[in-house]
Amino acid sequence: MFKLGIAFASSAVILGGCAPHLHSLRQDDSPDLVSGEFVHEGAPHLTLATRKRRYVAEGFEIHRHTDLAELQRRYKGTDPKHWDRIFAGHDRSHEVYSAEPIPRAQDGAELSCRLTWGAGKPPQGICQDQSGKEYQVRFD
Repeated sequence: MFKLGIAFASSAVILGGCAPHLHSLRQDDSPDLVSGEFVHEGAPHLTLATRKRRYVAEGFEIHRHTDLAELQRRYKGTDPKHWDRIFAGHDRSHEVYSAEPIPRAQDGAELSCRLTWGAGKPPQGICQDQSGKEYQVRFD
């Protein structure tokens, strides 16, 4: 019975760790967008909808950026333990992520998006349609 309990608890942790991180569009930033979702872990996925179209982008790249030179300058002399944790990859709070998905509607219309977010912070950015109209996007 004890082994069964451990196996069940282990599978729950494994399954829980694999869940995608879903962000919902904040409605107050761009009233022309009526809904949206952004998943940046696992298989990246962005969905945005206006009153006329639903745009979808899947499988785009997520880029991770860390300015190690700046962090080394800031922490190596003043807080060497912190620098060692950053350099070893144990402190990821200084990482910044970005993505440039191109969501498409069924009729061929496209949005060109640029999104950025810090570790533990919600994604935000701008999407622009083919006519040049910009949509501010921020996710919860």
